[in-house]
Amino acid sequence: MDLITLLAVALPMAAAIAVFFWSLDRIRKERTSATDTARPPRATPRELVERLLRPAADNLSLRRTVRGRPTLSEDLARAGLNITPAEYLLIRMGAVALGALIGLFRFGFSIGPIVIAAVGFVIPPLVVSYLQRRRQNMFNEQLGGMLQLLSNSLKTGYAIDRAIETVATKSQPPVSTEFERVATEITLGTSVEDALSALLLRINSPDLEFIVTAILLHTRVGGNLAEVLDNISDTLRDRVQTKRDMSVLTAQSRASASIITGLPILLALGLYVFVPGYFAPMTSTFVGYVLLGVAGFLILVGNLLIRRMTALQS
Repeated sequence: MDLITLLAVALPMAAAIAVFFWSLDRIRKERTSATDTARPPRATPRELVERLLRPAADNLSLRRTVRGRPTLSEDLARAGLNITPAEYLLIRMGAVALGALIGLFRFGFSIGPIVIAAVGFVIPPLVVSYLQRRRQNMFNEQLGGMLQLLSNSLKTGYAIDRAIETVATKSQPPVSTEFERVATEITLGTSVEDALSALLLRINSPDLEFIVTAILLHTRVGGNLAEVLDNISDTLRDRVQTKRDMSVLTAQSRASASIITGLPILLALGLYVFVPGYFAPMTSTFVGYVLLGVAGFLILVGNLLIRRMTALQS
């Protein structure tokens, strides 16, 4: 009887204690949730970079616009890079800092860190320029197929906006990426003229400008756009074939430019690594640094002259 009485008293007390602590825990969670809701969310690293470097990026873009050059956003878009101007400036600053640290670690307090930091400052724009050229060449190589697809879509009765959607769906990058953006802008209410004009800002191609001009003339005055695009396609195909023939004829000269540029650099690196005592005066005296700078400048000038003579003009 005593056991039954003890259980009758202990069980309700245990249940009451459990309900009490459960209620305390629930109140604590509700207060924590309310505090988190009232507290502003923490900024992500990308947002911090935007806040810190966005004014400098806007100022630099404004200066480039005054000089008649593309803005940083346009340059990055032409290179196909999905980063903001502020992030590009951060990468460039990081390259300079990394170059300075490497130079300081290797050469100590001398002119070496300054030279390597300058190299780090120059490398990001060179990479962006290389990506722009590569993307532009890929785009130009796909223009013939794009024109044929656009012309066939128009021949089947599609309107120009629907034909652009077909090109975005059936083509390969970067043509599909760019025309998908054009189709999205048109769907969101942008006019065909404005969307294609924005495309010209992202793709610096004279051939594309010629095509866009034909499309805009068609939207304004009408006419058989499919026939015009077929004629342009034939012209572009002949130009591409001519460029390929000229590229074969100038291959030896371009190879000479690469050899003339690379051989002195590889030779200097080999001497620096395998015969450090012989090469030491070039990296430990002011005259040596001056001679290295003059040699690098002459190599650059020779490379630019050869590439200028063998360049294939559009």
